Amino acid sequence: MLKTSCRASGADGFTLIELLVVIAIIAILAGMLLPVLGRAKEDSVRIKCVSNVKQLGLAMQMYGDDNRSLLPMAHGAVPWGTTNPPPWSQPLAAYYNNTNILCCPALCQLFQKSPYNYFMGARAAYIAAGEELASVSFKSIGLPAQYILSGDCNYPFETTDADPDNYSQDTLFASIYLPPREHNGWLNVFFGDGHAANYHAFSTNDMTFSYDERGIPWADVAGE
Repeated sequence: MLKTSCRASGADGFTLIELLVVIAIIAILAGMLLPVLGRAKEDSVRIKCVSNVKQLGLAMQMYGDDNRSLLPMAHGAVPWGTTNPPPWSQPLAAYYNNTNILCCPALCQLFQKSPYNYFMGARAAYIAAGEELASVSFKSIGLPAQYILSGDCNYPFETTDADPDNYSQDTLFASIYLPPREHNGWLNVFFGDGHAANYHAFSTNDMTFSYDERGIPWADVAGE
């Protein structure tokens, strides 16, 4: 006599409910992973931006070494290629060689696709000169580890302006642009002693806009 065998019903594949459950799980995992991947991508941009700031800061220091400790003067809205006066970033070009370091992809996208995304910290020089344009002097910087020499230009300059500076506006910590929308809420700051660090806002313990007074915010810089 032949014997027959029986198989459990539905053993050959997934049911519709099982497929829907799998799809729901994948959607939940994707929803959890996408923000993490986005933050990781933004962190990679921030790290590249830190590198840019450090290279630009090193160029400033080398330029100062060759020019009686003085940096190029910041003039206002000056396009690249202008010679009289040149934007402050142009005389430094011989020291950083690659103009790509002037651009941060995140800041460029945020502020009208401007290719000039770092500022010259000229506030103290401007105030010391009686609110007249003046060159930053390394010899005048009494607190190099705290003095804000450069950093992310968290401010909407004209897209053709290769001379972003902070002598007449706080280009780093202006309240209207805080908290920062780039770099996962961080701003890159370069100091007079050559180090760079990340901050969410002004820190009186770590930084100053004054040549020789600690913890002085942009608006409170007095004549030196």
